[in-house]
Amino acid sequence: MRTFLSVSALSLALTPVLSHAFLEATIVSGARTEESSLVTPATVQVIDREQIEQSGAQQVTDILRGQGSIYVADSFGDGSRASVSMRGFSSDAAASNTLVLIDGRRVNNTDISPIDFNSIAVNDIERIEIVQGSAGVLFGDQAVGGVINIITRSVEGSSAVLEAGAGTYSTSSLRASITEQLSDDWGLRFSAEQRQSDNYRRQNNDIDYSNLFAKAQHTYTGGSSFIELQHIVEDLGTPGSLLASEVAVDRRQTFVDFLDDFTDSTTTLVRAGNRHNIDANWTLQTELAARDVERDVQQSFRGLVVTSPDRLERKQVDLTPRLVGRFPGAQGEYRVTAGVDIMNTEFSNDNAFAASTDDQRMLSFYAQSVVPLQSDTSLTIGVRHAEVEDEVTSGVVNGTRETDATAVELGLVRKLGGSSRVSLRVDQNFRFPKVDELTYVSDGETLEPQTGQSIELGWQGRVLTADMRVSAYRLDLEDEIAFDPTAPTPTGGFFAGSNVNFGETRHQGVILEFAQQLATDITLSANYSYTEATFENGADAGNSISGVPENIARLGFNHRLSEALSYQLDAVYTGSRYLDGDNANAQAKLSGHTVIDMNLRYERKDWYAGLRISNLTDRLYVENANAFGSLFPMPERRLLLTAGWKL
Repeated sequence: MRTFLSVSALSLALTPVLSHAFLEATIVSGARTEESSLVTPATVQVIDREQIEQSGAQQVTDILRGQGSIYVADSFGDGSRASVSMRGFSSDAAASNTLVLIDGRRVNNTDISPIDFNSIAVNDIERIEIVQGSAGVLFGDQAVGGVINIITRSVEGSSAVLEAGAGTYSTSSLRASITEQLSDDWGLRFSAEQRQSDNYRRQNNDIDYSNLFAKAQHTYTGGSSFIELQHIVEDLGTPGSLLASEVAVDRRQTFVDFLDDFTDSTTTLVRAGNRHNIDANWTLQTELAARDVERDVQQSFRGLVVTSPDRLERKQVDLTPRLVGRFPGAQGEYRVTAGVDIMNTEFSNDNAFAASTDDQRMLSFYAQSVVPLQSDTSLTIGVRHAEVEDEVTSGVVNGTRETDATAVELGLVRKLGGSSRVSLRVDQNFRFPKVDELTYVSDGETLEPQTGQSIELGWQGRVLTADMRVSAYRLDLEDEIAFDPTAPTPTGGFFAGSNVNFGETRHQGVILEFAQQLATDITLSANYSYTEATFENGADAGNSISGVPENIARLGFNHRLSEALSYQLDAVYTGSRYLDGDNANAQAKLSGHTVIDMNLRYERKDWYAGLRISNLTDRLYVENANAFGSLFPMPERRLLLTAGWKL
């Protein structure tokens, strides 16, 4: 409460000197349809195409690292198995509490497998919208700490890009894309990417990755339709973890038991959608997506070498129709969004230790309305009800399980002039247990859905010549789902601990963002987040939730030396945190670290070239570590040279 009062006082104190703030933008993640960023009560950060190109990042996780309150914990240095956390969740829980979307399609898995951020090529991204905080009404299950919506490039006009890259650790890449306006009504976009790398040059740390994507779009009087196809093949060597003593001797080594482990995946996606203007006020938007993942995984444990791979298959179908209505009023525009989210998933894991299957059906109904109270003040109200049914078979749990959850939202936005505003939002959230969690619980225990409520206060505006954004939040959860290594192991379990419902937990903090145009050709940006995640009751009451850094900060500097040449520096500081699983706070913390990346970019007519240096200062650090003693060392300095042609 003191935090909220302090931010309120700061907002009021700064109001007289405001002229405008972060530029007003059109976003889709605040209402699942286009709207002004000044209308939504949520804080939405936008990373546009120019920022992505200036960073030189080749992986989505490199773009996200240090933005807002985002904490990235990578295991192998290639971004494919990284966890991305928002608002105070450990790497184990991050993939279940941060919702990731591609053009509004969820890419989180129904099992606890980390999100595959390599499923989208960076060159295909138009912008990334980061919704800070809960979005349980609009997006439902797993939208607890925040939502990351990756918007791909549209099928408009005619263009072509061809790019090649080479770098340290035997890295090579080739990317190509073409967009063609075939007629006034039809457009086509095709892109392809091939990438190989040894990553950190640890034994068995190589990746071979290919991504093919095609999209056709048809525009007609009163609407548009599209269909897209994607096929991804990824062969990844998994070198596993090291002990601290092994890292001290040689951080590039791989423990002998893990030398033959791997994860080979094939993903196929078909997605179609339609947007139809029913009349002057109502629009019907519908998307249908089918994703098929086949994965062969060979994962060993110390003292237990696995010699035959497990087979994981996941087939998921999503249907998401929604009606959007817009009605002019004396005080402004009224907007109503109402929809249904239907998701069916067939999951099977042919695991020698704990084989399981799950047929999951989820049905959600939601509605949200924006009501203009005055010309400068709007009210947002919404509600969602979700029901889920799981038919589970495993060595621990079998049978049908049905459960449901409801979330409501209330938000208030007041414009202060120009592009400045102050907002207050209360949003409830929930997440349902995943199949791996349902099937690995202590004998006689049952996992309940996780529920919570978030309250946020935010302000954005301009102080003197600097654009600033300040937000404070408190997220209270009940029955937070997580793995507890101290809980009783299920009968037949092959590792200690089990999945449990914690009691009450609290995640609260403050986020500060700053942008300053120092000169016509120089830009400085910074953000800082303070996060406090604690247990409110139970055996660990008063302790910090493990794996959560209290402090994260990012400083960016962009300098255009000439019309053709520019460079960018990014420094990201991640503070110390308790090792994942150490909820008793009994072990020494994992130390904090600062990593600096640099990108030099040259553009002349239709040609461009870039040199990205990751970990410029050659920092030796670890992003992912747990209480069992497992450390995943991150790569040292890396160089990547790219050159391309675009038309």
